[in-house]
Amino acid sequence: MNKTLHEVIARKKAVGDFLLSLYITAGYPHLKDTPQIILELDKAGVDFIELGIPFSDPLADGPVIQKASQIALNNGFRISHTFEILKEVRQQSSIPILLMSYLNPIYHYGIETFLNQAHIWGANGLIIPDLPLEERGLFTPFLDKYALDLIYLLPPNAPDERLHAIDDASTSFVYVVAYAGVTGRENSDPIHILPFLQTLKKSLTHPFLVGFGIHSHQDIAFYSRYADGVIIGSAFIKYLEKVTEKNIPKKTREFVHALTSPPA
Repeated sequence: MNKTLHEVIARKKAVGDFLLSLYITAGYPHLKDTPQIILELDKAGVDFIELGIPFSDPLADGPVIQKASQIALNNGFRISHTFEILKEVRQQSSIPILLMSYLNPIYHYGIETFLNQAHIWGANGLIIPDLPLEERGLFTPFLDKYALDLIYLLPPNAPDERLHAIDDASTSFVYVVAYAGVTGRENSDPIHILPFLQTLKKSLTHPFLVGFGIHSHQDIAFYSRYADGVIIGSAFIKYLEKVTEKNIPKKTREFVHALTSPPA
């Protein structure tokens, strides 16, 4: 269990505030941009960061994040850069950072070695989209040792038995997927997930955040009636495509402001 992540979640819930997390691809759009982006997101009021580790075969990611991952790899990104990013950010910020990686890169790096490095340099948790719940034993012996939370994804077609199993295994929050498929769908209609959200609100013992296909203030307004927060990824990655390096601070703050403020 990670104390910092739990404190952020508990503090927001205590006052009825909605949690906002943004996903960014490490090493994108340029290799050295990531620490600055994280620091600007922190200043803009984002509650925690999902830091995606680029991978050549990102099965759960749509074309926007796939492209960002490939650009980051072409920029020369290596898994060791993840810890350099953490080190730089931690000199100025304590914002919780969840490392999002597929199982293959972590396995080849060495599971305990990776988790130890994540702990040393200040990560707060992990999201591993292709890790089956039944295989969590690969990681659970090390989570308390290195003060990390493992976040599980819950799809909207999950039966009740699976829902409760994921809730029981969770230690901080549950990551609810808004629709079946990959990230970044632009025409997703959140109304279709309404019955599932209502079930979760009654059934889960842990807070839950919704991700996949969330783009706007209107989306956040909808989900805030049921969930404890949202995770936004593809919309921000796509936005960064058009941002020049010198404008990253200003444009990052503008993006978050547009999400959190009602349209004029």
